[in-house]
Amino acid sequence: MKIYKVGGAVRDKIMGLKPKDTDWVVIGSSISELEKMGFQKIGKDFPVFLHPETKEEYALARREIKTGKGYKGFKFDFSPDITLEDDLKRRDLTINAIAEDQDGNIIDPYGGQKDIKNKVLRHVSDSFFEDPLRALRVARFSAQFNDFIIHPDTEDALRKISKSNELRELSRERVWEETAKGLELKFEKFLQVIKNFNLSDPWFDELTIVPEITSKNPNIKWCQVSESNNFSFANKLLKANSIKNTLEVWTQISKFDISSGIEEKNNFFELISSQKYKKEIYEVLKCFPHLESYCSAILQDYAAVNFEYLQNLSSNEIAEAKYIELNKIIARNE
Repeated sequence: MKIYKVGGAVRDKIMGLKPKDTDWVVIGSSISELEKMGFQKIGKDFPVFLHPETKEEYALARREIKTGKGYKGFKFDFSPDITLEDDLKRRDLTINAIAEDQDGNIIDPYGGQKDIKNKVLRHVSDSFFEDPLRALRVARFSAQFNDFIIHPDTEDALRKISKSNELRELSRERVWEETAKGLELKFEKFLQVIKNFNLSDPWFDELTIVPEITSKNPNIKWCQVSESNNFSFANKLLKANSIKNTLEVWTQISKFDISSGIEEKNNFFELISSQKYKKEIYEVLKCFPHLESYCSAILQDYAAVNFEYLQNLSSNEIAEAKYIELNKIIARNE
């Protein structure tokens, strides 16, 4: 049995970056042998284990054999005779197909170090086509390593995946996981790859414009893209409630007219003052400087009102009293 460090940890070390986590591949072993050593099996489709002490992930080396469409259309071969080169060959990009042995020696059969030096994203082999999510991973790594270019062969591979329509076979959860990672990076670069290589169907529907994103906040990034695309961007993909709440607030503020009548203003402030939006409202207002001070003043004044005296009134009476109080606050800030 031999154990190698693989993937992002090795790549980041070569690039002089601090690895976020460490993955390991085990050659020449079996499920039973690892379980006898105290490893905890967690993988359902293929054998992934947690180390009994470090809790880092260890996976048996494997080959993947395509049997149908999508991510689930695979058979896995994880017999003890699978080599390290076999395992690395099935990985997405050469920069992620580098291993390090326990003595610190680098094993790089597919030229990952050269591609790191030349700042190139290049797929390892035809295994790239077996999981369409890898197209979105290229977009994500483009966002992560902004000065890397995509190799022409990999550009062709992205176009081939687009034409295959296999992106439709991906689950919402897997697509969202890659997108959420992209939101933490240079999101416009992530989206530009999707747009340039026609990878938008079906998850990034209505992506017509990739705007300049001015915020580091993932929620605000999503809102800026959504507004630039008529608030129709990737609605079937959006999963995070915090982003949904921020987008709801953003939509209301973007449509607010400061010259509107008192009734419209009352309805607007009643809506955005909801406890549901307490975390998001002021962050969103920073992106609307012509409204920020005006809206913030009204919201803060309204939040400072003590409504305990209303507790014995009916729901209609409470609503009427709050309506009157909000109108007074709006009038004071005109």
